[in-house]
Amino acid sequence: MDWTTIPYFTGIDAEGINRIEQEAHRRLYNAGATIFCEGESCAGFHVVLDGLVRIYRVNGEGRLHTLSLLRPLSTFNEVAAVDGGPNPFNAVAVTHVTVLQLSHRCLLDLMSSQRTLLGNYVQALAHMNREYIERLEDMTFRTIPSRLAKLFLHEAAYAGQIAQTPSQLTQEEIAAVLGTTREVVGRALRELLNAGLLRKKGRHVYIADREGLEYLADTNTMPAGARTPQCPLPSATLE
Repeated sequence: MDWTTIPYFTGIDAEGINRIEQEAHRRLYNAGATIFCEGESCAGFHVVLDGLVRIYRVNGEGRLHTLSLLRPLSTFNEVAAVDGGPNPFNAVAVTHVTVLQLSHRCLLDLMSSQRTLLGNYVQALAHMNREYIERLEDMTFRTIPSRLAKLFLHEAAYAGQIAQTPSQLTQEEIAAVLGTTREVVGRALRELLNAGLLRKKGRHVYIADREGLEYLADTNTMPAGARTPQCPLPSATLE
């Protein structure tokens, strides 16, 4: 594995890479297996080598909210890995998954000897914070159709956290990503279909007017007129 392709480890010298390889633990999980749970002792820094990992939280009413769907070579649990606190969310294997894990102590030791790693980590955490601020802003100020348009376009705040395109997400999963319900997502999908921004074919819908979706995502306002559908792109299943 080329660790330098992961932003956290870019520029680290050969000695540092060798130490990471010695300290990292390879772990395998079957589909549906729990990688770690929210509130448990720090599980360390994780890198997805193979498969798909869901990062989520559950509220007091038992409602699941998906924060991320991660594929190789995504990383997760970065905050707990550096402060040593409890895991801030749950991680589960959606498919068969292979991950590499570095402990909190190992990561701190590496940072003390590898200033490049420390600098990379600070920059990555700052970027992550900006992304979560943007997602929070979306949930606070954007309508569901606007957030749905943004997800379909896979832009900005959602591109970093959602590995799969909407064509691979059910309405239930889209609702979890957007922080709403399946019924609300269904209504928003119909609104975009009626506006000509999406087109239905069988159980699937397709992007019909990319410019219109971009306008909705940028302005939080539905475009005035429909446009002629272009070459369709796969999107969400209507289940």
